Amino acid sequence: MTPRTSIFFFSFATIKTVDDHCGLWLPGNILQALFSNNSAYHDIHHQLYGNKYNFSQPFFVMWDKILGTYMPYSIEQRKGGGIESKPAKLD
Repeated sequence: MTPRTSIFFFSFATIKTVDDHCGLWLPGNILQALFSNNSAYHDIHHQLYGNKYNFSQPFFVMWDKILGTYMPYSIEQRKGGGIESKPAKLD
């Protein structure tokens, strides 16, 4: 990897990681549209019952699925406004 390529890759990875950890679901966010690993997906990892799941950073959920650490989620409306991510109910 050339120095220029590594600077681009690590800068992009840092921006993506900050976006995943910001906890905001912003309309028109191109990163959340391109990658299935977004702030809602990773938010499950930071909740008490999800601390052993959804590690994939910063781009792909493939490794979580392969290693058994994938936890599906749903996005639900809050009563006071806004949205939150919760583990999907598996029936």
